[in-house]
Amino acid sequence: MKQSISRKELCGYLNLLRETMTDGRNFPPSHVLFYDSRSFYYYFSKCPCGKETVEEILIQMEQCIPLAITEDSLQLFLSAYKEEDSAYFSHSFMESSKADFLLLIRHAANDNGKWHAVISLCEGLREKNQY
Repeated sequence: MKQSISRKELCGYLNLLRETMTDGRNFPPSHVLFYDSRSFYYYFSKCPCGKETVEEILIQMEQCIPLAITEDSLQLFLSAYKEEDSAYFSHSFMESSKADFLLLIRHAANDNGKWHAVISLCEGLREKNQY
């Protein structure tokens, strides 16, 4: 099981992601449309975000992402599948959750009420996963 991050780390990561998702320099030209949340994620996952990439930050805060389940709980759920299928579903589900989370950050970033709700939700998940 991964070590839980501190509240300070979580807030720092969220603020870095918020800045990255609202900084116009990271976005493609306006005529580019993303097919789905995964294509959005693939585009942004390698973008710099502080001293790391967006993907590296999301990995660090995996247990605090709404709608995501932890690697451990997903493996338990998928234990009914063949081993080779389990790894694919695990990776695919985690990636999908991260993609949806990036879209949530993008849409909440400019609304302080929504942004504080995202922070509260992530903090609640962080506290639950601490124990």
